[in-house]
Amino acid sequence: MSGAFAMDEDITDRPSLLESDLSCPVCRELFRDPLLLSCGHSFCRECLEASWKHKHAKTCAVCRKNCDGETPIPNRALKDTTESFQKEKEWRTTGAPQVICGLHQRDLHMYCVNDEELMCVECVLLHSGHDVRPIDHGVQYCQDMLNLKVKILGEKLESFKKLKKRCTEAVNYIQSQSVEAEKQIRQEFERLHQILKEEEASRIVALKKEEEQKKQMLKEKIDSISCDIASLSELLQSVSKEMSADDLVVLQKYPILKQRAQWIDKESPKFPPGALLNMAWHVGALDYKVWESMRSRVKLFPVLMDPNTISPWLCISPDYASVKENTERQSVPDNPERFDPCVFVMGSEGFASGRHRWEVYVGDNPKWVIGVCRESVARKRKFTVTTSAGVWSIGLSKGVYSGLTSPRTQLTVEKRPETIRVKLNMEKGEVSFWDADSGTHLITYNDQFHEKLFPLFGPGLHKTPMAIQPAKFTIHK
Repeated sequence: MSGAFAMDEDITDRPSLLESDLSCPVCRELFRDPLLLSCGHSFCRECLEASWKHKHAKTCAVCRKNCDGETPIPNRALKDTTESFQKEKEWRTTGAPQVICGLHQRDLHMYCVNDEELMCVECVLLHSGHDVRPIDHGVQYCQDMLNLKVKILGEKLESFKKLKKRCTEAVNYIQSQSVEAEKQIRQEFERLHQILKEEEASRIVALKKEEEQKKQMLKEKIDSISCDIASLSELLQSVSKEMSADDLVVLQKYPILKQRAQWIDKESPKFPPGALLNMAWHVGALDYKVWESMRSRVKLFPVLMDPNTISPWLCISPDYASVKENTERQSVPDNPERFDPCVFVMGSEGFASGRHRWEVYVGDNPKWVIGVCRESVARKRKFTVTTSAGVWSIGLSKGVYSGLTSPRTQLTVEKRPETIRVKLNMEKGEVSFWDADSGTHLITYNDQFHEKLFPLFGPGLHKTPMAIQPAKFTIHK
């Protein structure tokens, strides 16, 4: 076993046939600057010169041919082959990439920027019109490009980190939203429960009151009937006793007895009408009656504001029906729907069809904007509020009321409107604005709406709230 292993090891260590052919017969190493003799044998320059140095006759070290008088010539083909073999051997040993041209077997000293590949000098003709550079310049070019890529990747990494941070903050914000919403829901239901309890108590009181009234009426009726029964019983006994006397006595007393018995001709007693409880009034359609009675204690807003779109410089009321200036910038998520830096808030519901109407109280605010906008309106940059930007609105600025067109359409008003009415007709492509207090028409826009339209509120940075007015609703029976 050991002998076989040694034999395999010797075979493995033995040079290949190609390496033997490329080795000098004198030093047994790969040729270094080989020289060719007329006999066809080659030797390293240093080996050949060393072997001839102290000899009188210059002979070939392989075939012993006399080479006096001749001049060895450089064997360039053998030199190139030896160098290529040496490089390949180094590649196999170190695993280094190929650094010679596969087409021309020449060293790669050039770099083509267009094709992004190394090339030898002979490949230049194959890359006519390309940006061909020396390899060191190519390295610099690639380094510059990679540095640019690395910079971009670094920026992307930072953007991902920032997004992760924003999402993490949003998770906490959502939790706070949920807590606040739950608190408001519980408060509102407690209020509604209290209203229902009061309504329930009121109806129970009315029921008990009618019960007592009807029972008292019947008790009085019973007492009256009891008196009549006693009187009638006494009369009946008296008349019956008189009728049992002698016939002549009965005949003599007949007129008197007839007169006494005249009570019988009175109207017969009847059960009093309306004596029972009015059950239909108390419990019939009770849910509807309760709801109808609650109308004065609840508010119906035709539109509401979306807190997820509100500018950080504004604050919104708990019922999402009014908005005003916030003294400090709110710490809220920078979600895509939010206006920033523009000081706006959108409605919570968009309209793609139908007719809609709402009124907004602006009070004495010196600057405001009211209207409708496309869902795709710009949120994260400042923009000019015009119809071309997807906003159909009116506004007040520097004491001038204007339709926010391009150019502005100045509006003439007789008195300062405190409440603005907005009418939207999607089928007609019409948005109109009115002074809700006087009913004066201000301006109408006619356009084609290819997206949902949302109410838009711009209260400016003022303390007076811009408030959506509750709608007046009626019930048709």
